[in-house]
Amino acid sequence: MDFWVDVGLALLFAGPIFFSNAIPSVLGGGFPVDAYKNFFDGKRILGDHKTLQGLINGILFGFFTGVIIWYTVGETMNVRYEHLGFQYPFWIGIVFGWGTNFGDLIGSFIKRRINIKSGGKFPVFDQLGYMVFGILWAWPVYKAIPWQFWISLLIFAPLIHILSNLFAYAINAKDVPW
Repeated sequence: MDFWVDVGLALLFAGPIFFSNAIPSVLGGGFPVDAYKNFFDGKRILGDHKTLQGLINGILFGFFTGVIIWYTVGETMNVRYEHLGFQYPFWIGIVFGWGTNFGDLIGSFIKRRINIKSGGKFPVFDQLGYMVFGILWAWPVYKAIPWQFWISLLIFAPLIHILSNLFAYAINAKDVPW
């Protein structure tokens, strides 16, 4: 029973990361972050799918999700993991949002360098990169992340990512199912 409680709290903890990663697909569009510029190798730096509107909305939704989680269940997490020095701060969502979107930009940069087209598959990185970068971005200011969260997220985040992308594709929110 405790395992599933830990999994549920880990998924809530990472809520800002999940939302920050998903929102640019829905509320993105507009001017590309790379301003249509090419890298010195002649390829686009990031591509058309990485837009300023998506970046800003992803970070803001990460922050708002973090505040909602802090307000509704943050104290439950704090009490359960206080022996580890854990606290769920209200501001963690904005840090997760920045990290998640920064990781996504790095993924796009790498994809362009290895000739994967914008929107193309990049196995493993597509399913875990946003989560790892979201958490690592917060690491310098927030080191008290319970090990149970790391394990739960490494196991369940890829599954949630795949299922949510299939759903977004089914409702025409994404052009590709990955």
